[in-house]
Formats: sequence, C-alpha cells, structure tokens
Amino acid sequence: MDFVVGGSTDVGQKRSANEDAYQLVLSEKLWILADGMGGHASGQVASQMAVEVIADFWVRWRHEPDFVWPFEIIEGRSFTENSLLNAVRAANVRIYNRAQIDDACNNMGTTVVVMAHDDQVGFVIAHVGDSRCYRLRDGHLRQLTVDHSLVNHLQRVFHLSEAEARARAGSNVIVRAVGLEDDVEPELTVDHPQPGDIYMSCSDGLSDLVDDWIIQSILMGNTGAPQEAAEALIRAANREGGTDNITVIVAQALP
Repeated sequence: MDFVVGGSTDVGQKRSANEDAYQLVLSEKLWILADGMGGHASGQVASQMAVEVIADFWVRWRHEPDFVWPFEIIEGRSFTENSLLNAVRAANVRIYNRAQIDDACNNMGTTVVVMAHDDQVGFVIAHVGDSRCYRLRDGHLRQLTVDHSLVNHLQRVFHLSEAEARARAGSNVIVRAVGLEDDVEPELTVDHPQPGDIYMSCSDGLSDLVDDWIIQSILMGNTGAPQEAAEALIRAANREGGTDNITVIVAQALP
C-alpha cells in the first residue's frame, strides 16, 4: 500500500522559538514528530535529536551487517514493531546522556509519535507523551494513541471528564517523555489501513486548541491533499490563539 504524505510546522502566535520537529522519510514510509520541552533552547535540541536518531536507526543502523539490538526485543512482535520500540529507546538514551553532560540541556525531553507502514504488519505507531495520532475512516475520526499526561491519568483513575481533569491538573503535565529518565517505555499501536484512510499525527499545539470535529472537517475537506490538510490544520490552531508550537503530519492511504 502506498501513501501520499504532507507535513508542516509553525511557531504559533505566542512562542518565540519552535521546539517541535518532524521528519518525513518517504522512501521508508516512516513519519516522525516530536514536541520538545526544557529551558532555553533545550526543547529544540531534544526534539531534533529524537527525529534524527529515530530516522538514523530506521534507515541505517538496523541494516548494518553487524547489527545487534540495543535493547531487548519483544517475542511475537515483528521486526518493524521491535525496530520502532528500539529506535525510540535509542533516542531516549542519546537525549538523556546529552542532558547529563550539558548544563544548557538539563531536564530536557520530548514527546514522540512515530508512524510507519509495513505491508506485512500494517500501520505501526509508537508514541511517548501527549503528541497524538488520529485516523479518519469513512468520515469518522478516531484517536489511536492514549496521552501520557496527568489529565488523562485523572480521567481514567477518577472517572473525571476532560474539563474536570484539566481543572484539577492545573496545567498540562506529561507523565512520560523521551529523555527525562535513562530508559523509557514507548506505547505501540498497530492498525490495519484501508484505501482512503487518513492518518494524522500532531503536537498538542493542535489538539489542545482545535476540537476533534473541526479536525475531522478539515481532513475531509482536503482529501487527497495531505500537505494542504496539514497547513489548514495549523491555520485553524493559530486562529484559536496559537498558544504553542504546532506540527502536523498527514498520511493518506492510496486506493
């Protein structure tokens, strides 16, 4: 199955620097998005390191003749699935180690959502944090990832509404991120695409400001034009105030 893909990023209306990063490795059907966090410019460092390490692991490292898995593999998972898990964990170590030796990067980290397609396995998503992946199928939008956030934790544990959880949390607190500890556990999701399906990953600069029904409407209105869809979604977030950096990747399965 082939895909047509587009992506874009924007600093938004309130920030002076863009701490998001993304990379489209079109030849490998690999699409990476990261939303950095940390003082000064360290968020930019973390997000850029994440996309570069994950892309390098995928394109080069895992195909070396003397390749050895840097982390344990999960029995029953495919080469593609284990590759995504190891790639994210490798990025975590690189970012964590950089933060230990560079005072300017102290406590830096990043969310990550990686989408990849394997004809034998399906559409594989690995994520850490609250950057999201959605799927639009037959006019219905579904969030495929679960936020690693305090708000989501409060919703699940105390059965609160999103509004109640946000009021109690006070701010958007991430409970799992790449680079904050010496290891991280990415969450893996496998989906089985159908022709015409649209997959969209985004940083919270979009999902915090733009309602799902608007996202759905914009994706449906730009079917077959993923670059235009990504740019339209960013404009929608900026119209709502653009309080954060905004990054969007859109991948549509071709008939």
